[in-house]
Formats: sequence, structure tokens, C-alpha cells
Amino acid sequence: MTRTQCIGRSIAAVFLVTFTAAPAMAASADDDLQRKVERRLSKEEVVGFSVETAVRGNEVTLTGEVPSLWHKEWAIERASDTEGVVSVVSYLTIRDADGPHALARGVAEAIRRYPYYTVFDYVSGSIEDSIVTLHGVVTARPDKPGDLYERVSRVPGVKGIVTDLDVLSPGIGDERIRASLARGVYGHPAFHRYVGLDPGIHLIVRNGYVTLKGAVLTQADRIQADAIARRTFGVIKVDNQLRTKAEMLKAAPQQDAAGVE
Repeated sequence: MTRTQCIGRSIAAVFLVTFTAAPAMAASADDDLQRKVERRLSKEEVVGFSVETAVRGNEVTLTGEVPSLWHKEWAIERASDTEGVVSVVSYLTIRDADGPHALARGVAEAIRRYPYYTVFDYVSGSIEDSIVTLHGVVTARPDKPGDLYERVSRVPGVKGIVTDLDVLSPGIGDERIRASLARGVYGHPAFHRYVGLDPGIHLIVRNGYVTLKGAVLTQADRIQADAIARRTFGVIKVDNQLRTKAEMLKAAPQQDAAGVE
């Protein structure tokens, strides 16, 4: 065998080793990245559902069923933040709620239990195909639209959220009106029974204009609340949208959402 032939065979052997080793190295890298992602998804926040992962190169694919939109977004975010991951493809599905009424009650409860939801905010909603739309107005601090989004996203069965909340601009004048109006309404003997009641009476103040939202037990209470608002110092105009309990019960079958009002 000539020297040239020996060199040629050696080069061929090197290339053979190189090309046969490459798939094994790639598979090992994929396995390592998959283990990293799975560790990121094994925290206590995701206990109770199963997310399966597959890795090809720098791309991670997630499959499985999760209980809520929050869990789905959490899993995607955790996978995306894993070192070495360039893109995430999600085929995660969200488990259906135990019926539309259970979903509506869950959304309503999530909003009612929000510690910064006050009589100066008013949020209503609608639900269609497990997609929740939040309507209303909220005061500026803290980030109430963001907070409410997160709280509602944790409700089992919620598959999407549209936030249509108007944030009231903070102002000293409106803050003074809110304080005076709250004292006037909830300090009145006729309204002591409304303290802590939901939906209750909501006092929406914007540039001196007041909107009364929510529910009262009687027509007399609606008239009394209107009178208090109109004589509150600084109030320019009052829009009384309060409804009696009887009116709300009559309208209930037509409401899509959760009695958030």
C-alpha cells in the first residue's frame, strides 16, 4: 500500500468517526436541555397537572393539559427562560370548567377577593367560550388591571382574558370627593347595612363627575344615595345607575358574567 493510500484511508476514517458521532452528540445536547426545562417545570406551582416536553435543537415543545390560563402562561414563561432555549412551541390545552355557572362564580370570587377592589372601582364582565372580558373603571394605584388579569387567569377553566378596564387618573380634587362621598353615603344610617355588601354601592368619580353603580335594596335607598351625592362638595354632576335588588334579579338571566357587578 502506498503512502498516499494510507493517508486517504486515515482521512476517510476521521470523517466516518466525525459524521457518525454528530447525531449522538446532538441527541445528548437535546437530552440535557430537556432535563433543564423539566427541572424548571417541576416546582410546586405546577403540582396537579402534567406538562410533557420535547426538545429539538434550541426549540422546546410543550404538550399536556393544565387547569388554568395562569398555569399555561407560567409553563411557557418558565420554559422560555431556561438557559439554551431559543423558542417555545406550546400545544398546552386548558381543562374545561365544571360548567358555565362554576366558571362565572370563580371569576366573580377572584375579583371580590382582590384586596384593592374598593367602592371606588367597578368591574363587570362577560364570558363566552371560556374567554373572560372585564369591563369597568378602576382607580390608578396599584396596577389593578394587571392584578385582576392575574387573579382571573388563575380561575380553573379560564382560557383567555380581554381586559377593557379604564384607569381613572389620580387627582387631589377627585380624591377629596371620594372621601367625602364615602363618608356621606356609608356614614348615613340608611346605608350602614351596605358596608361590606357586594355588589353594594360603588362611587365612581372622574373630574368631579360622579357615577353611582351597583345595587340597593329599595327604591328609597337609590333616591337617598343620589341626594347625598348631589350635595357633596365638589360634585359637578351625578349619574345614578343604581339598580334595586328586584331589578337585578330580573336582569340576571340576561347577564353573561359572574355577578361581578
